[in-house]
Amino acid sequence: MRYLCITVRWLDDRYHGLLNREGPAEWPPSPFRLFQALLAGVARQGLLDAEAGKSLGWLQSLPAPLIVAPRSCAGQFIKRFVPNNDADKVPDRTAKVSRPTIFLGKPEAHFLWPLEGTEPETTGVIEATQFLTCLGWGIDMAYGDAGIVDSKQINALPGIRWIPKPGVSREKGLLRVPMEGSLMDLSNAHKSALNRIEHGQPLRTVDKPKVFDRVFYASTEQPLGSPYALFSLRTISDDAYRHPHAKLMHVAGMARCAAIKAMKEYPPEGIANPEEWVKSFVRGRRPEGGTDHKQFSYVPLPSIVAPFECEAELDHLAGQLDGIQLQTEGGGEGPFLDRLRSPDSVARQYLESSREWASVTPVILPGHDDHKPAKTIKLIDRALAQSGIEQSCKFTWGAMPHFNNCLTAHKPDPSGRRIAYFRPNHLEGLTAVHVRLTFEQAVTGPLIVGAGRHCGFGLLAPV
Repeated sequence: MRYLCITVRWLDDRYHGLLNREGPAEWPPSPFRLFQALLAGVARQGLLDAEAGKSLGWLQSLPAPLIVAPRSCAGQFIKRFVPNNDADKVPDRTAKVSRPTIFLGKPEAHFLWPLEGTEPETTGVIEATQFLTCLGWGIDMAYGDAGIVDSKQINALPGIRWIPKPGVSREKGLLRVPMEGSLMDLSNAHKSALNRIEHGQPLRTVDKPKVFDRVFYASTEQPLGSPYALFSLRTISDDAYRHPHAKLMHVAGMARCAAIKAMKEYPPEGIANPEEWVKSFVRGRRPEGGTDHKQFSYVPLPSIVAPFECEAELDHLAGQLDGIQLQTEGGGEGPFLDRLRSPDSVARQYLESSREWASVTPVILPGHDDHKPAKTIKLIDRALAQSGIEQSCKFTWGAMPHFNNCLTAHKPDPSGRRIAYFRPNHLEGLTAVHVRLTFEQAVTGPLIVGAGRHCGFGLLAPV
């Protein structure tokens, strides 16, 4: 596979680019910021109508590139005093605070676009890269280089791989990328800046760039966790609803029933067969002969977790469940669901990134281990794979939980000698264990493992 590679090398070890005017810091540098820098360099040379300028029209049509950038950390806050442009006659200075991003490796970043053939436009892009003078703020002096590379050369590049995930919707981790129309929009914004002052006329406003897309970038520095929607359980008097810890499966069951009812009445747009979608995706029935089965998980914190790239369906379902009253198994009135727009102090404990994780509720293994450690290891490996955990990890297991106030992995004992979780009937014959996982790279929650992950078993938290 061949790639177009644009490499930017800074003269200093810091970068000041922000996601917006007020922050926070932008890292890695966004493809749209690179596109702006390339366009500015070409314009200074008067080559917008030449091959270098025209090639940027082709570059804006490409999908979001892979980015390879060094590790970084936040620098110290720096206060600068600059002339106050709003001052009329009396000279005045105003303070501006900035916080640079510090490179922890070689001060260079690589932007890589896969090539389908021998695109002639790459020649113009390579020429345009030579005119780049800075990337970030004006003080972030840099120079560029470009060329065609192969997969072997990419593997040799030092730094963190930032991978675009166009189908993922997240508040944090979005970077701006150019799109069709970005070139014209930036040119118009530049013209509005040049024409803001005209003798005898009021000061005109400057147009801001507005034609660009936002794409989530995932990496080992910013791992991608499953999408989720959070709800609190409230009583009719708006007090916190309490439910026996050992019977968390009842909460999951009530939430599932409410979801099935809501989606039967109002399924998302674009679903070809709503009835089958509700049966498979919402209720969790695996289609006959199906291998790649995706479904919602109902996890009592409570929360609802969805598979990757299913954010639209999750948001639609969460909107329909917000404010409804759950029904108990006997048809009685249960608690109300109140959607949380941001994680509370409890939920945040399950949504962080960490290398060390331990189970809060026991992991239900996909089989019975017959009390043989070798078989237990195989079943835990299978449970991790079935839960979509691709990164290798070390693990230990046992019957007792790692966290306080959690119940054991034993089955409920009718005599009351063991305190344990009640299970759905289809999980009764399977082995359950508490686990502790250690990953090589940080993993972002929510993390749910095992055969009971869709109803709240196998919920893990950072250690």
